Amino acid sequence: MSAYSRRDFLARSSVALAGVGIGLRPGVLGALPARSARPVAELLPDLVDADTLRKLALAAMDAARGAGASYADIRIANRRMLDMMYFYHRPDIPPISSLGFDYSYGVRVRVDGGWAFASGADPTVDGVAGATRRAAGRARDLAKVSGPAPEFVAAPVVTGEWVTPVKIDPFSVSPDEHAYMLGAYMEATSRALGAETQPSFYWQSETRVFASTEGSLVTQRLAQARPRVTVDAEPNVRRPAHLPVTEIAPESAGFEITQGSALQERIKAIAEETTRLLAYPIVSVEVGRYPAVLDGASIGAILGATLAPALELDRVLGLTADTGGTSFLAPPATILGRPMFSPALTVSADRTPPHLGAARWDDEGVATEAFPVIQHGAVVDYFATRGSAATLVPWYTSRGMPIRAHGSAVAWMAAKAPVGTASSLLVHADAAGASLDALTRELGNGLLMRGVSDAFSDQQLTSGTLFPAMLFEVKHGQITRRFAGGAVQFGTAKFWKSLTTLGDESSVQSYVHEAEVGEGMMQMVQPIRAPAGHVQELNVVQIESRVR
Repeated sequence: MSAYSRRDFLARSSVALAGVGIGLRPGVLGALPARSARPVAELLPDLVDADTLRKLALAAMDAARGAGASYADIRIANRRMLDMMYFYHRPDIPPISSLGFDYSYGVRVRVDGGWAFASGADPTVDGVAGATRRAAGRARDLAKVSGPAPEFVAAPVVTGEWVTPVKIDPFSVSPDEHAYMLGAYMEATSRALGAETQPSFYWQSETRVFASTEGSLVTQRLAQARPRVTVDAEPNVRRPAHLPVTEIAPESAGFEITQGSALQERIKAIAEETTRLLAYPIVSVEVGRYPAVLDGASIGAILGATLAPALELDRVLGLTADTGGTSFLAPPATILGRPMFSPALTVSADRTPPHLGAARWDDEGVATEAFPVIQHGAVVDYFATRGSAATLVPWYTSRGMPIRAHGSAVAWMAAKAPVGTASSLLVHADAAGASLDALTRELGNGLLMRGVSDAFSDQQLTSGTLFPAMLFEVKHGQITRRFAGGAVQFGTAKFWKSLTTLGDESSVQSYVHEAEVGEGMMQMVQPIRAPAGHVQELNVVQIESRVR
């Protein structure tokens, strides 16, 4: 693979961007090819400005009061998006690119104790007021058959503005420069013979307004950066070796996180490590139960597939049983404070910058804060909304703490109702722990898992399956062979109880848990940072009969 330069890209990229936004209605995503030296922002139409969003939000609250609502709130937003990806490990072929924008709102209304939700994309007073009145009518009808819903947990009235700290707005950068940076990643990877990558960027900038009939009115400019680089070493397409560059992870940040010579060198180092791991002899997996060391990405993947959704209080209470499933961490009264997992496990949620989903206020107007959900193996909290948090009053009272929802209400789009969930999670490393290599040496005989191809669980989250990216046999603390054709099956509680040791900060990696959630199957993106860990037993099964 030849060296790649910005001049190469500009010479080969002859497709121009034309007609951006022409004839597109607000609320309709326009995905368009983007090849230009102009800043991305200049290639998009003007969006609904923040002042107009606030006026529309207040108009919706006036309509709710006029319809007899005892409470109502609205999330109203515009978004800009840029997506860019290289295919086929070919720097000589321009990347696939798209630009998009949309506008939407979602309003919740409580009337006579009944709740209803409505959404729309008409940026007019009549549009938001009409949606609000429709929701009020539905809430009144539902109250007649369902009875009153629990009251919201109290929260302070909040007003103000907040902006995600960003050094370089990715929409002030040209598509050409985005492509140049992706090309630089490919060039860094190619320094290791036989290594390749298909890097991608996704950028999102959103102005979101929240208002409620309680008097809250906040405006936030939210940024999402989702770069992705995975290094592949493929002597054939059947048995690739691949590792993610976990230093390039989703954040609430700007283009600055993609830059720097240190990052280029890290990509090169991962490429060299991937080709080294590929060199081990490969054999069909040997079915059995093994002690194992899992890298940080693997620990994060299992957490994302099991404990992260199991701690969502709406799910625990059975409110999402028809759309997502239930949780084995129920009922809260029998779970909270009880040792459930290994004492080595402590997990926190955090929405402060630069974590993805960073915000000053959540989608119910509650101030966000970092807080633990598992401490030394015991569940100590859930991801709650103002509606579901009331069920935790006895637990908070017993601990002498005021009841609150910690800012865990997340609407993945403004037009979706908020749910209690984690936008970013951290598994705490052991300050006295060891590196991944040291944990492997201490393992003696067993397995080493590097990376994850997929992980999922059943609807009750009691068990699951994980497909390792690479699985190695370890003898006397040294890697001897690579196993192929295997998967890991686990019981959730048993797996987390079998965790004996977590690694130090040097072993921490990022994993991105993605899923389709809710009635509208909205995409959820949940970064998890976790250290490597040692487990007493992994159940390995064979999913392919032999290595070809």
